[in-house]
Amino acid sequence: MMVKYRKGQFVKVKVTGIQPYGAFVETPDHVEGLIHISEVMNDYIHNLNVFLSVGQTVKAKILDVAADGKLNLTLKENDYFRRQERKKEKKSVLDEISQDQSIGFESLRQKLPEWLAKAEQL
Repeated sequence: MMVKYRKGQFVKVKVTGIQPYGAFVETPDHVEGLIHISEVMNDYIHNLNVFLSVGQTVKAKILDVAADGKLNLTLKENDYFRRQERKKEKKSVLDEISQDQSIGFESLRQKLPEWLAKAEQL
């Protein structure tokens, strides 16, 4: 029995292949689809293999159904990938150092108590 897929529907898919531009997936009833690399999360992804692997099953949202029945999917509404984005939002205190600041051992010693206090708040 062939399931009729529609835009906005969530579906579990299995990753069947990974390319630099996205992941090929398949539904349980063998309908093929693609999750473009830009649809995994809002952050830049250099290597899709860090987030997906062949054989992995993920919950994806259908963005579009092509005339030939193939699915265009997104993971941006998947809770797991949203959590991954939030982890990346936490930045190191070293990111706050501007390039024009003089950095040396004495400067680091002066800033260390402030950085430790900030780290404890996270």
